Amino acid sequence: MTSTPEIQDQIRRYLLGELDDGTRAEVEKRFLSDGEVFEELLVAEDEIIDDYASGRLDPEERADFEAHFLATPERQQKLRFARALHRHAMNLANERETVKQPVIRSLWFGRPGLSWAATTVAALALIVGTVWFLRSRTAPPKTFATLTLTINQSTRAEGAPAAMVKLPLAADALKIFLRLPGSVPPASRYRVVLEADDGETRPLEMSDQDGESIAVVIPATQLKRGQYVLKTFGTGVNGVEQRIPGNYFFTVE
Repeated sequence: MTSTPEIQDQIRRYLLGELDDGTRAEVEKRFLSDGEVFEELLVAEDEIIDDYASGRLDPEERADFEAHFLATPERQQKLRFARALHRHAMNLANERETVKQPVIRSLWFGRPGLSWAATTVAALALIVGTVWFLRSRTAPPKTFATLTLTINQSTRAEGAPAAMVKLPLAADALKIFLRLPGSVPPASRYRVVLEADDGETRPLEMSDQDGESIAVVIPATQLKRGQYVLKTFGTGVNGVEQRIPGNYFFTVE
């Protein structure tokens, strides 16, 4: 199947979480059945990351990117690489401007080729590291430790009881089942944000969803000791996202 502008637009909107459930399911079927469309997905991922890192997304797209696209650790890592490459390109451009000045030029070439050689080596190392990462994408976890949490209306400051997780984790990842409160209407899709006790927050990868609970996955390598709170958001059939009242707590020891 040959890629068309319509397919490219659908893929971009899919990555930004802008499709309705029916259209999203159709696009996902194409990824599984058409190799060209799947390759187009990988290209679109890199393009959106580059657009975000260079500030080319409009405010609405930036919000969708941060809320939906960055839901997996792999994409977060790719964004970090993209930002590093952009910073290096800007630094290299600034250095080239600087050496145009006569005084700086004489200092720069005081040791012929040394500064440019160091810069070139650094650039090559960064590019090689990026290529290696993109080719050796993190394999999905094969084993899981599981945890089931019930929503709590308390805040962390009030000393809400928290489930315990012991390190080292004897599995590739921690899979957490979040029981949904019966008082909240079902949503068409959910979003979960993890907040550590130092204030650091990050979106989590969704793995399962049904009428009673949702599940998220945290790789074992991303767990560190401390208390965590999970905050959930639901998007209704009207497309409006709302915070689900309450928090889910767990502690890693």
